[in-house]
This record gives sequence, structure tokens and C-alpha cells, in this order.
Amino acid sequence: MQEHRVRVSSKGQVVIPQEIRNEYRISSGTELTLKPLDKNRIIIERVPKLSEYFGSLGSVRATDLLEEARRSELKIERERDEELLRIVRKKQKKH
Repeated sequence: MQEHRVRVSSKGQVVIPQEIRNEYRISSGTELTLKPLDKNRIIIERVPKLSEYFGSLGSVRATDLLEEARRSELKIERERDEELLRIVRKKQKKH
């Protein structure tokens, strides 16, 4: 891959050449990390999507799976809280 020279806009933006975006799977909305090396060099790294850590998830986003798991956990917690409250009320009625 060849070296590319880019210019920083007045808003601080840099256009990443298409060849590099394609090679590194960078598209609109892709998160990047900038790591300064010294006064003249910066490393730009693509932040992997959560789904890349957990393998192929098809069209389902990992965030959606995590949110669904959390909703399920919250439901279980509510059910436990309700059961505990029933037990406490039952004991209070006996006394």
C-alpha cells in the first residue's frame, strides 16, 4: 500500500483515502483511536466492533444481545424482589 498525504481541514477533520478505508474496513461511523507516538507521528487504530470479539453474530448486533440479556436479568431480579416482599408480608401478618 502506498503512502498518502492528507490535509487537516479548518474543523480539524482529515479525509482517509478510499484505498485505506477499504483495506482496514473503515466506514462512516467507525470508531478510531488516535495514539500519539511522538511530536510528528500518530497511530490511528480502528476500534473493533463488539461482535468481532464474540465472533460472527449475523445481522444481530452484539449490543442488542447484551441489552436483551440485561432485560432478562432485570426481570429475574424483579421476580425475586416480589417473592421476597411476599415472604416478608406473610411473616408480618403472622406476628
